[in-house]
Amino acid sequence: MSHTLKMPFESILLTPERSVPSSPSLSAAVVTHTNATTNHLHTNDPSAVDFVELTRLLQNVASRTHKHMYKKTTTTTSSSSTSSSSYSSTSIQKSCLLNNTNTPPQFIFKKPLYNQYYHQTHFHHSSGALTPIQSNTHITTPFNDLKRFFVNSLTEPSFANQFKQNISSRYGQWGRYIGKGAGGSVRLIHQQQKVFAVKQFRKRLPHETEKDYVKKVTAEFCIGSTLHHPNVIETLDLVQEEENFYEIMEYAPNDLFNVVMSGMMSKEEVACCWRQLLNGVHYLHSMGIAHRDLKLDNLVLDQMGILKIIDFGCSTVFKYPFENSITLTKGVFGSDPYIAPEQYVQQVYDPRLSDVWSCGIIFVCMTIKRFPWRLPRNSDPAFRSFATNHNQQKFRLLKLLPRESRSVMTSILETDPTRRYNISTILKDDWVRKIDLCSIDEPGARHVHHVSCVSDEQRGNLVAMTAEPPGLLAEKEKRKRQ
Repeated sequence: MSHTLKMPFESILLTPERSVPSSPSLSAAVVTHTNATTNHLHTNDPSAVDFVELTRLLQNVASRTHKHMYKKTTTTTSSSSTSSSSYSSTSIQKSCLLNNTNTPPQFIFKKPLYNQYYHQTHFHHSSGALTPIQSNTHITTPFNDLKRFFVNSLTEPSFANQFKQNISSRYGQWGRYIGKGAGGSVRLIHQQQKVFAVKQFRKRLPHETEKDYVKKVTAEFCIGSTLHHPNVIETLDLVQEEENFYEIMEYAPNDLFNVVMSGMMSKEEVACCWRQLLNGVHYLHSMGIAHRDLKLDNLVLDQMGILKIIDFGCSTVFKYPFENSITLTKGVFGSDPYIAPEQYVQQVYDPRLSDVWSCGIIFVCMTIKRFPWRLPRNSDPAFRSFATNHNQQKFRLLKLLPRESRSVMTSILETDPTRRYNISTILKDDWVRKIDLCSIDEPGARHVHHVSCVSDEQRGNLVAMTAEPPGLLAEKEKRKRQ
C-alpha cells in the first residue's frame, strides 16, 4: 500500500482510456463526464418570480382602484353641479387648504375638456371609471388592447407566441451535435463565417406545468443574457419553434474535460485555466449569481485558449441589486463529486461557498486526473477519511498537488463552510496572484495551451493535442529500441 503512494503520479494515469488503480489514500473514482443531480429544485425555488401571478395581482389592484374611483366620482357629480372641465373657486380654496399653500388659481392644474375627436383616437379606462363626459363615447379598455403582448387568457395562459421563431432563417444551417446533458442537448449552427452553439432545452416533463417549464427556460436565458465577462459564455438569443426552445450562445470549440484527460497539460497550464475560472466565478458572485454546477464538463476554451463557464441551468440569484442581505439556498444542486458537503447536512447554505468548493475539486481533478471521492458524504469511505483526516488522508491528497498551491487549497477544501475562503480572499493569495495568466488581450508568457485544433488565425501559444502525450510516445519508442 505504501509503495503505491510513493509512485510518481504521472505513471498512474496519462490517458482517459487507462484505468486508475485503487489506493488506500484516494478513491478509485475515475474522472468521467458527470451529469447534474436529479435533486434540482428549479420550480420550487422561493426566490423565483412568478410573472403570471404578478400580472394577476396587478390587475386585481387596478380593478379595485377603478371601483373606488367610480364611487368617488359618482358621489361628487351627484352633489355638485359644477362642470367637469374646471374647478370652482371653492374647490380651489379647499385644495389650497389641504396643501397648506397659497397657490394662485392660475397655477392650479385644470382638467382639460376633450372633444369627440380625442375620444376616437385615445384609449381610456373602462366605463365604470369614467367621468360623465367620457361615458357617452365609445372607448377601448387598455388592458384588452395590450394583453395580447402577455397572455391570451388569465385562466389558461399560453406561451406559444411570445418568442422569435424560425431559427434556421435567422442563424443559418444546422451542424453536428456536440453534447448532451440533463438540461438538453447542444448543437452547432453555421451562419456564413460564424458558428454558434445552440442548446435545445429538454422536453416538458409529464408532471410539469407549461408555466413552470417556460419559467425555467426563460430564467436560465435571463441569467445568461445579463452576463458579459471574458470567462463567461455569451448568451445571445432565445428562440421557440413549436414546442421546442433554443438558446443561442457563442461557440467555444475546446472541451476542457478532453484537454485535461489528454494528460498533456503542464502545471502552469492547469494554473492558468484555474485562475481564469476563479475570475469568472468572482464576476458571477459580484453580480449576485451563484452557478451551483461548476465542473470540468461545464468549462470550455475558445479559439484563443480563454476559458468560458457554461450552462446556467442550476444557477440562482442570491442577491438582487441594491440589497445588502443574501438569500441562502435550499436543496442539493450540482454533480455528485463536485458538490459541497454542507448541501447534505445543512437545511440552508451559502451558494457562493459551494461554488468555491467546486472550484477546489476542479483543481484537484485537473491535477491528478481523477476524483478524490465519488460523493462528499460520510457514507463514502474516501470522503470520510478526508473529513476526519484518518491516516493523514487530507495531507496525502494535498501532497499530490503543487507545493505552492497547498496553502490556499487547504482553505478551499475546508469541510466547514464558515472556515472556507470566499472567492475574493482566494484571489488575494500570493500564489494565485502570481499565476501566469492568459487574457483576451495577450497570452501568458511562460506556458502554452493545448486545444483540439489549431488554425492560422489563432495565437502562437496554442498547441494541438495528439492521440497520446508526447512523453508517452517517446517512452514507447525507447522501449522498442531496447
